[in-house]
Amino acid sequence: MPAVKSNRPVVLPLSLVVEVNSKNPVAMTSITHRVSGVVLFLMIPVLLWVFQHSLATPEGFAHIFDNILVRLLVWVLAAATGYHFVMGIKHLLADMGMNEELKSGRTAAIVGFVIALLWVLASFVWIVL
Repeated sequence: MPAVKSNRPVVLPLSLVVEVNSKNPVAMTSITHRVSGVVLFLMIPVLLWVFQHSLATPEGFAHIFDNILVRLLVWVLAAATGYHFVMGIKHLLADMGMNEELKSGRTAAIVGFVIALLWVLASFVWIVL
């Protein structure tokens, strides 16, 4: 066996990856931005179904939005869209060279979380309540 250090990548268990990255708000914004993108992709059939039934007749529109489950699904779509948009702007600003230092990156991540939280709460009040 050679005593040379291997440069091969190390496969870490998911629990260790989550434990390490949960302490860093910049990493959490990146991970949750990807998760919201997956949620948006998976919600496309639901969105098409809601559009189909809501645009068919005026009675269909009233009937579809009387169901609380449908309103919750529409809220999930609106919340994921808003979150993905806010964090996408944060990532675009980082790609332009802003917030590359540790302190400013953490500040931008926390500000992004606060703005996204406000969007999620406002969309819940607007759609579900």
